[in-house]
Amino acid sequence: MEPETVARLAFPCLPHLDTLIINDYEAGALSDLPCVVDGKTDLRACLKAAHLIIARGAMACVTVHSVQGAISVDRDGNVHMKPSVRVPPDQNRGANGAGDAFAAGFLYGWHQGQPIDTCLTWAHASAASCLRDSTASNGVGTISECLGLANAWGWRETAW
Repeated sequence: MEPETVARLAFPCLPHLDTLIINDYEAGALSDLPCVVDGKTDLRACLKAAHLIIARGAMACVTVHSVQGAISVDRDGNVHMKPSVRVPPDQNRGANGAGDAFAAGFLYGWHQGQPIDTCLTWAHASAASCLRDSTASNGVGTISECLGLANAWGWRETAW
């Protein structure tokens, strides 16, 4: 979808959202910042984008995820960052559903009253688990299983 279309469809929704979880491409579309350049995520641009986007809506937080990691900005301007899981290449069967699994992990933590840092951990663990299967959901287990897998595989070094 073209960035203009993403923005046209999303902007009217922002005043009605409690949270917003988007990928790096969508963050660029909603902020008019170059969040993805030559196929590589610019995490500093994603951080600026999150600040701009949260100012346009009613969200308690805006979270931007990428292959490298995720950034979340809350309504008070606090920044939360978490690198992604180091998924072994032989365990990556496809990214189908990984973004949705990220959102599901984050929202599960949010629903359980967890702090944003924990929500980001759960989100990355869920997304990493999803990569184990070519379907959108067969690789995702319970949150305990996802966290166990993520901790066994390890976390990327801080990317920012």
